[in-house]
Amino acid sequence: MDPRPAHAAPSPSPPDSVPLDALQAAVGTVTAKWSLAILASLATGTLRFNELLRHIDGVSRRMLSSTLRGLERDGLVLRHVHARVPARVEYELTDAGHDLLTALAPLAGWSVEHRQRMLDARTRYDRMRRTRQQAEELQAARHARGPQMFY
Repeated sequence: MDPRPAHAAPSPSPPDSVPLDALQAAVGTVTAKWSLAILASLATGTLRFNELLRHIDGVSRRMLSSTLRGLERDGLVLRHVHARVPARVEYELTDAGHDLLTALAPLAGWSVEHRQRMLDARTRYDRMRRTRQQAEELQAARHARGPQMFY
């Protein structure tokens, strides 16, 4: 049975002009745990490492550093080192980084629009899984006891 409402339009398939591997690479970049938080923080302008650390709640220095390197490697973030003591390092979005955030805006809108529906679906699914699991455990317990003889 199709879980989509009757009024839902059919899901569009990716255009032939967009190779699946390119789409997977882009999704892989943005699904790294801290990537979106970093990109969103840099959307407001250039920030130093410690400023980013303060903006992004919960990220460790090590993860921030690692994720920034990955985003720099992917061409989404520029790293500027100013030679002075101590060295001053700043980060900013590239044009590709800005373009990526622009491309993600409709997805963010979709997420806001469908958030409650998704939460409700997860609740129903989790409840159904628990019920199934309890039924299976009950059946296994009955099977372990063997057949019941009534006289």
